[in-house]
Amino acid sequence: MADPLGKFLLCAARQIFIWPLEAGIVLSLYGLARVLPLPVASAIMGTLFGLVGPLTPWQARARRNLALAMPELSAAEQSRILAGMWRNFGRVIGEFPHVHRMVRLGRIRFEGQEHLQGLDGGAILIGAHIGNWELGPYAALAAGRKVAAIYRPLNNRLLSGLLERRQANYGGDIFRKGREAALGMVSALRKGQVMCLLVDQQLREGMPVPFFGHPAQTSVSHVKLAIRKKVPLMYMRTERLGGSRFRVRISPPVPLPDKDDDATILAVASQINAEIEGWIRAQPEQWFWPHRRWGKILPHSR
Repeated sequence: MADPLGKFLLCAARQIFIWPLEAGIVLSLYGLARVLPLPVASAIMGTLFGLVGPLTPWQARARRNLALAMPELSAAEQSRILAGMWRNFGRVIGEFPHVHRMVRLGRIRFEGQEHLQGLDGGAILIGAHIGNWELGPYAALAAGRKVAAIYRPLNNRLLSGLLERRQANYGGDIFRKGREAALGMVSALRKGQVMCLLVDQQLREGMPVPFFGHPAQTSVSHVKLAIRKKVPLMYMRTERLGGSRFRVRISPPVPLPDKDDDATILAVASQINAEIEGWIRAQPEQWFWPHRRWGKILPHSR
């Protein structure tokens, strides 16, 4: 059994020494990106992360994930995709201080907003960490809808202000991940708000659902809620078109069954995972591969 005192000292040391260092680096990058014009901030951060990302411990996990998902790729193709992924991630960081202005700057092309404008009540939009995933909610905002969101508190509490800054633009309710979110989603939808969710991460409380041919713990609470409450469920796909220009597509409502038994939920969740898998296969360099999508136990790259 782990030594409680040792764990306490390690946690204290992390908060005293590591957190301020992390916060200093992140806030410095944020400050730099904020004072630069959007295209310049995006390009500089993309170049920086393109150089530094492959040197981090997350590169090995990203390569294992990529090899597991797309084993047909050669080593050279893997390297090309991962290099593009780090540049895309850096661009997301550089664009973060500017996201609330990007609609006004004409940087985002929206498609399918008519599916949101004709709704009497709320809706659920589901997307993934692809392109610049921070922009998805702006499709609903630009259509005149308030956005509700769920957040996971950052481990480093010195950086919590960055999340609050993002969420302040949404206009809807914000819920902390967990029981509060489960109850809050129903309330927000009753108010006619649009719930925006990224559903491509591992969720301990979820259900094992095939993703690139391998079981992956996947959130299904939004599927159950949509079926039980007759709430429209739509895809929210964000694509980087080049530089810091984007397209956000809102799909028509996904056809949903009337039943919500486990087999039916698994079938719908499998359909959703297959849709997201298709986005990733089309633009693999735009998905964030270091996520621990298939859990800690992962086969070695083939």
